[in-house]
Amino acid sequence: MALPRGSGGTEGSPQLNERARIHFARAEAPRRDLALALLFTLAAAAFRLPGLGTPAEEVFDEVYHAKTALQYLNGEPPTEWVHPPTAKLLIAVGVWLFGYVPWAWRLVPALAGTALAPVFYLLARRVLSTERAAVLATVLLLCDGVYLVQSRIAMTNIFAVLFQVSAALFILRAALRPRLSAPDMALAGVFLGLALSTRWTSLWAAGYLGLVLLAVRRLRIIKPRELSVPLLAFVFLPVGIYVLSYLPWMRQGEGHALSELLPLQKAIWRYHADLRATHPYFSAWYTWPWLYRPTWYHFKQTGETIRGIVALGNPALWWAAVPVTMWALVTGVRNRDPRRLFSGLGFCALYLPWGISPRTLNYGHYLFESIPYACLSLGTVLDLNWDAAGWRRIAARAYLGLVVALYFFFLPFLLALPVPTAWYYFDIKGWRPWTWFPTWV
Repeated sequence: MALPRGSGGTEGSPQLNERARIHFARAEAPRRDLALALLFTLAAAAFRLPGLGTPAEEVFDEVYHAKTALQYLNGEPPTEWVHPPTAKLLIAVGVWLFGYVPWAWRLVPALAGTALAPVFYLLARRVLSTERAAVLATVLLLCDGVYLVQSRIAMTNIFAVLFQVSAALFILRAALRPRLSAPDMALAGVFLGLALSTRWTSLWAAGYLGLVLLAVRRLRIIKPRELSVPLLAFVFLPVGIYVLSYLPWMRQGEGHALSELLPLQKAIWRYHADLRATHPYFSAWYTWPWLYRPTWYHFKQTGETIRGIVALGNPALWWAAVPVTMWALVTGVRNRDPRRLFSGLGFCALYLPWGISPRTLNYGHYLFESIPYACLSLGTVLDLNWDAAGWRRIAARAYLGLVVALYFFFLPFLLALPVPTAWYYFDIKGWRPWTWFPTWV
């Protein structure tokens, strides 16, 4: 079977699984890809870097994560120990360079959120069939409210998503070559280690990517070299990086021995498994895609002006996430299309485990780890209908316009911009502009 017209043949071989090879082959246009990746980087930076000093105080979990970053720098016992250290250590870089001020503790998260845009675009170029599909998928992700908010606050989530998406990119780069690429697998292992040492939820991403590797390589994975490289990427490098991330912890206060690391992990597990605390913005996992209860990180009224930050996903994007995932799975099976299966199963792998998670205090913005996969599926749908005849073409373009319009509509409460009090409380028969439902307050 020949490669699709215009596709690069450098990753093909008689031994490589033919269907996966052909479906994931893509046109080789590295300069154009880099130019578009740079464009997305600049677009992400334009919304993430300005105004990082507002609000001029610790908001939401910054009271734990930013404070813990400072404590690592001061050699003090960390306040927040229930997640691995990597995110707090990265936040500490900005504090170390510029002092304990709001824009400094938010700087590295903003850079991570900016970096996610080009990394996701490069992943989309490898997964999706056309450049246009990858561009559309990336535009959708850039228009997500939770993505923007998490990029501008000193919390762990944005780091986990960046490292997970980076690992996925290098796993695919490695797996689709005739000979499993050791350098790409090593980079995947580094990013998996960074992801796991940021949030334990990255275990779900690691497990899914391991299954992807197995599905592509199949029986060749049991060959000595094929087996040793995945062991490096999925075991040795992640474990090594995870342990190294605790070196600053071992030097905190009176110091901790390496032998104390395992009991600490057990304590972390027990904390999350036994957590029965309540919170005003708690929401059950099955309500997240429907935006039942978004989390307000900040709300302050000063005179006739309101500033607020709400971790609200783009309604047009989040409400479509489950339906488009079902479409990707059904049509992926029917058409034997690995692209759609990759995006559909990826969303399920990072979302559905929350249904069996022992932790009960959860928030709607946790769905963000799976949203990049929903964007891949949506990019495929939009691309298929972009030039179609009749209503399908209109619907595809109108949908993208709606996503962009909603992004800018909610932007004041994603960036804590000043909004007149009268605007926020403007009431039309019980409906208010930025709080559509009672549970959004």
